[in-house]
Amino acid sequence: MMDLALGTLRANPEIAVFLAIATGIMLGRLRIGSFHLGSVAGALLMGLLIGQIGVQVPHELKAVFFALFIYAVGFKSGPEFFGSLNRGTLKLVVLSVVLCATALAVILAMNALYDFDAGFTAGLGAGALTDTAIMGTASSAIAQLPLDAATKAELNSHMAVAYAITYVFGTVGLIVFVGTIAPRLLGVDLKTSAQELERALGIDRHEEAISIPYTRIVVRAHRLDHAEGPGRTIADLEARYPSLSIERVMRGTQTIERDPAWVLQAGDILGIYALRESVGQLGTWIGPEVDHATSLSFPTRSADVVLTNRKLADRTIHHIKTALVGAERMGCFLTGISRQGLPLPLLPETVLRRGDVISLTGRATSVDDLAAQLGRERKPSHRTDIAIHALGMVFGSLLGLLSTHIGIIPVELGIGGGILLMGLVIGWYNSRHPELGALPPAAQWAFSEFGLTAFGAVVGLLAGPAAVIAILEQGPALVVAGALVTLIPPLVALYIGRYVLRLHPMILFGALAGAQTEAASMNKIIEQSGSNTPVVGFTVCYAVSNVLLAVCGPVIIALA
Repeated sequence: MMDLALGTLRANPEIAVFLAIATGIMLGRLRIGSFHLGSVAGALLMGLLIGQIGVQVPHELKAVFFALFIYAVGFKSGPEFFGSLNRGTLKLVVLSVVLCATALAVILAMNALYDFDAGFTAGLGAGALTDTAIMGTASSAIAQLPLDAATKAELNSHMAVAYAITYVFGTVGLIVFVGTIAPRLLGVDLKTSAQELERALGIDRHEEAISIPYTRIVVRAHRLDHAEGPGRTIADLEARYPSLSIERVMRGTQTIERDPAWVLQAGDILGIYALRESVGQLGTWIGPEVDHATSLSFPTRSADVVLTNRKLADRTIHHIKTALVGAERMGCFLTGISRQGLPLPLLPETVLRRGDVISLTGRATSVDDLAAQLGRERKPSHRTDIAIHALGMVFGSLLGLLSTHIGIIPVELGIGGGILLMGLVIGWYNSRHPELGALPPAAQWAFSEFGLTAFGAVVGLLAGPAAVIAILEQGPALVVAGALVTLIPPLVALYIGRYVLRLHPMILFGALAGAQTEAASMNKIIEQSGSNTPVVGFTVCYAVSNVLLAVCGPVIIALA
């Protein structure tokens, strides 16, 4: 029975690939405390295990799966990467460059110290920095080396082993460093520091920050019987109480849709939008609350709008709110802002950039009008423009094949670098023109997660029996080298970010997590501080480092 199973896997390598993916994901979900391996490391480990029986997997599969992953990374990072190329985010870009340059220097130093080959060195960088893109672009570079097939296979096997050995500490070590060690080194209390930054971003002007049109809202019905209400127009009453917006008036059996010039009478039932914290005062301002279905059923809608207006980009929420306020802005509210899928703090001094997604809710006409001023509405859709993305990978691959020379040194992007660049460009263009190149978040996740997990599984399977020998030979050295590669770059970036670039600690901690492309570290900071402010630093550094670290793969192969 066992011989039949092993024979089936050897004869049908596609079964082995999917088995490594499935069992690897299940392994990656197992938790020890708050730690878990994750699907990629799990798939690679299961690939290494299954690969011991000698499964012959086509090498081309590795390139196909990596192309899916690296394209999705580029598409997601494109808007933020190109948006970060401005004076306002220069410090964060510099921090990413410092961390990535330091990481490359430490990786090459470990190569010289322990005499690793190019495969071990690339895997060391990918695992210790938890950036699998390094392994993918390095693998493409290995394929271009003037070596025989057996030597290339050995280098790829060593790369998989080094990644597997260094990945665990790369994940846990960075979480501990960013969440515990870094705050202690700077003498920072996370909650206090977060509150300080929130005050700097305008939390002391919270009333202003959440005034119309920017707030979360509630809907209420009240009968008008306050002495100052009757005889006033809707516009007069709203001007007196700017925390509410009257959307519908019921007078007996008559329904009056919003008309700012309508004169109110005692006994009118008003359908109202109001700020949540103002609900307790509505009874004093207007009259008693009533349960009246018709007055509460005025039309509303929600919309996600991509900020593309150049005049409003790189401005604070306060500035944008002021620029857009007018009589007909009443009844339209901001319910959230996201950048690369991460929520930004809704504070007056939070700076918005082109490509940010602004969620609006309120009166349909006001939502339409405000969306037109901000940018382009992102229509809910589950369809993916597969033709555009397939062509993007084609042209990216062709671009990666181009090469030039600096002196006698050959320089080329490689297949992975070319596809990443095309993903960046198409993602950036789609953020400004959503009608072309649609790739919904769920599809982005599928491209990225499946592509990367399958890539890890194939790398593990290809490593085969040679992996065991490599572990015995270089295992201890890789553990030590991996710890140094994980900790030295963020340590250097921490002090440069704080004392040279003068970044606020909360933004700096988020930036460190982003610069090492590790979202789990940022989530730890958010959890401990109770604030979303680290997202401000994370997104720029995440986008920039995704590109820089991917480029490091071929550089490591060339220099190691």
